[in-house]
Amino acid sequence: MAQPLLIRASLLNPVDADHWVFYRDGGVLVHEGRILGVGSMSEFRQQPVGAMLELDSLLVPGFVDVHIHWVQHHVRGRFQRDLMDWLRNHIWPEEMGFDNELFARRHAQNFFYDTVRAGTTLGMAYSSPHARALEIAASEAIGDWVLGNAIMEKAAPEPLCRASPDNADQVASLLKKLGREHYAVTPRFALNCSAGLMRELGDLARRENALVQTHLSESVNEVREIREAFPEAQDYTDVYDRAGLLGPRSVLGHCIHLSTREHQTLARRGAWIAHCPSSNEALDSGRMDLQAVRRHGIRYALASDVGAGPSHSMLHVMQRFLAQHRDAGVDVNAREALYHATLAGAECLGRGDRAGSFAPGKRADFVELPLPDGGGGPDRWFESLLAGEARDLEERPLRTWIEGRPMETEFDDEDDDWPSPDWD
Repeated sequence: MAQPLLIRASLLNPVDADHWVFYRDGGVLVHEGRILGVGSMSEFRQQPVGAMLELDSLLVPGFVDVHIHWVQHHVRGRFQRDLMDWLRNHIWPEEMGFDNELFARRHAQNFFYDTVRAGTTLGMAYSSPHARALEIAASEAIGDWVLGNAIMEKAAPEPLCRASPDNADQVASLLKKLGREHYAVTPRFALNCSAGLMRELGDLARRENALVQTHLSESVNEVREIREAFPEAQDYTDVYDRAGLLGPRSVLGHCIHLSTREHQTLARRGAWIAHCPSSNEALDSGRMDLQAVRRHGIRYALASDVGAGPSHSMLHVMQRFLAQHRDAGVDVNAREALYHATLAGAECLGRGDRAGSFAPGKRADFVELPLPDGGGGPDRWFESLLAGEARDLEERPLRTWIEGRPMETEFDDEDDDWPSPDWD
């Protein structure tokens, strides 16, 4: 049986939006894919340790992306126009190709390789409507992923509508097949579903305590079309609320153009926002009102929203989060960015007890980053790691570890050559 491994490095451990714990000379004790302990190196002198690995790097918890479209990864950042035109003329035609299994498998493999290379170890992704593409993605996933095939019964190209579930029983069978922990009920957005189908999906989600993912108020033109399609609703948020789709397990992408009443509704239902600053910039959709979200106590986590988002790197998302809100005069900092890209995301997906931070009992999922040059405290250090172009940030992680193993190096336990600890 493998012995506990002590990894010595600098550590940044998020606590909440205002606090993190920094260990300049820290350690994380790992055994059988789980964390046994974390803290200053001096705290491990009395603990049994089989071997020690010393890293000249900074460790942070694995990144969490709560809103991404794996079927758009190959065209990320390629089309930058108004949301509705972008969907109809570029994205939906691209997604029709995922009825081909070889095409779907190749793109799934590329997506999961790229995201884990960039440090993402947990996420929730939209698939195309095709059930087989969804199953392929689930079989190729690296790390811990929740997936949902986009439900599009209407107002989309006929091949996508034909491939989509059009009743809750079909969705229930996929939920059973993938399991509640790995499947999200996914009405793409209100224009693609009738009020009756959304009510069926809301009933299913409540009955099974399933995760729900959808889009809400991303663009002005989208909001206008929703108002015309659902004149009986008070507003866009009310469309989902009437269907029973809002609750603590609901993750709503964007939420940019919301009224006070809508913010109050989300807060009352306990729903989560997937905040996608890089995507919002790319499509010129607007800025999420972070002040209102804070004021109403609405929970949110960061997300890349590839392919509207130009990069799957959560480092890039954090960079744009800080830049976008600072440009608007809003006080944000590196601690808030890291928390919402790690522990908040894990909490959003119901995994706060097993992911998102360094704590005993959690999975040993973390990202190894280069130690910044120069002095300064951890805030300055971490912000320096967010500098650069998207491609730089995608390749900045030195290694990504999942369940205590570096992903680019699979090794046999019997051949480990890590040294025993030398406390001198």
